[in-house]
Amino acid sequence: MVRSAARMIRERGVTGVGLRQIAADADGPRGSLQRYFPGGKTQVLLEAIDLAVDDFAVGTRAAAVEAETLPDAVRMIVSSWREVLVDSDFSVGCPIASFVVDVSSVDPLRERADERFTHWRKGIAAIYRRFGYDRTAAWDEAILVISSLEGAALVARAARDIEAIDAVEKLLMDRLTSSA
Repeated sequence: MVRSAARMIRERGVTGVGLRQIAADADGPRGSLQRYFPGGKTQVLLEAIDLAVDDFAVGTRAAAVEAETLPDAVRMIVSSWREVLVDSDFSVGCPIASFVVDVSSVDPLRERADERFTHWRKGIAAIYRRFGYDRTAAWDEAILVISSLEGAALVARAARDIEAIDAVEKLLMDRLTSSA
């Protein structure tokens, strides 16, 4: 049920997903939601966001261990976003964005979104530090990467076109080249 909720959040946003829909999508009895998730929809969503973000962060995890250069790392991160968008025919977006847009007034959900953004930022900053950036510069570059990709993914989904992701990749690469 958590996996169904995670997928549905990425496709429909938080407000587009109900407990009955989750149970039906997971082919599970609706009563099991109350049994396994006594905290209701909030509990399901809190568990689902962690799963959805883990699925979405494949490129960042790969870049952290496999990249031989910082440009390779950035390409891997951007490529994973491009792949998710294209493979889903632009129907899937960042699950954290859904939390922020749909339920930022619900503190436990907003706080979880903030925690996940911070975790992701730390991961990207660690990649930049690995390639010689100091702590402050790495932290700043990480938020630039995240903000750029989040915005580009939104534009790409609206246009059903990968141009925004490609432009972000080019600009990030140009930035690395000019700072070298």
